[in-house]
Amino acid sequence: MRSKRFATGIAAATLALLPMTAVAADQDAEVVVVHGVPGLEVDILVDGEAAIENFEFGDVVKTTLPAGTYTLAVAATGATDAVLTLEATLTAGASVTVAAYLDTDGDPKLAALVNETGATGIQPFHLANFGEVDILSGTTAVLEGVANGQTARIDVDGGTTVEAVGIAAAGSTTAAIALGDVTVPANTLVLAYAIGPDTDETLPTVVTETVTVAAVTSVPSGSGGQTALLPMLVLALGLIGSVMLVAPRRTVRSEA
Repeated sequence: MRSKRFATGIAAATLALLPMTAVAADQDAEVVVVHGVPGLEVDILVDGEAAIENFEFGDVVKTTLPAGTYTLAVAATGATDAVLTLEATLTAGASVTVAAYLDTDGDPKLAALVNETGATGIQPFHLANFGEVDILSGTTAVLEGVANGQTARIDVDGGTTVEAVGIAAAGSTTAAIALGDVTVPANTLVLAYAIGPDTDETLPTVVTETVTVAAVTSVPSGSGGQTALLPMLVLALGLIGSVMLVAPRRTVRSEA
C-alpha cells in the first residue's frame, strides 16, 4: 500500500472539467452510474430519451458514451417529467462516477466524481446518510475522517491483498462492518460505494464496480441539487456490471 488521498465533490449544475493525462482523442468516456437513494424505482433519461427503465436502489451501471455534452435526467418509473437533472460534459478518455445519494440530513444529492484510474488501488466513495468514517486494515486506519460526499483512494499494487478491511466510526479502531480481505487485480481500480441505508436498515449498503487502470484526458466532477418533489433519485446509463466486495447490504463505506 503506497499512499492515500482525498477529494470532495463540488456542487454545480454543469460539471467542471479536470485536465488529466492525455489519451487517444477518439476514445469514448467511461461512466459508472450508481443508484444510491432507497425507496424509489426510477427511469433514466439521456437527452430526453429513456436509457434505463425500472432502475432500483443498489443498481450499478458501467457504460461508455461518446465524448460530448448530455442532459441526464431522473424520473419516476413511467413518468416523463424529470425530477432531477444534470448537464454533463464528458471528455474522450474520461472515467467518472455519477451517483444520486443521501447527504447526512437525508436529502438527495446528485454528483459526478472522478474515478482516479491513473494507478491500481481501491477508491471508496462515501455516499451514505452516515457520519464520518475511517477505513481500517485490521485495527489500523488507512483512511481517516472520510465524510459524506467525499471520495478517497488507497494506492495498492496490482495483485496485492489488503487484509481485514473494515469500516469504523471516525476515531474508532473497531470495525462496525467487516469487508474481509480485498484483493486488487492487476491493472484494476476497485470502486466501492457506500449508499443508503436502505429502508428500515440502520447501516449503509456497499456496492462495488471495477474499472481498468488507464490514463485519462479529463473528467467531470460536480453535483447538483434536487429540483422538486421526489426525495430519492439516481441516474444511470448502460449495462449493469455490479460486483460485491463482501456483503451487498449493511456495510458502511467511505470515499476516496
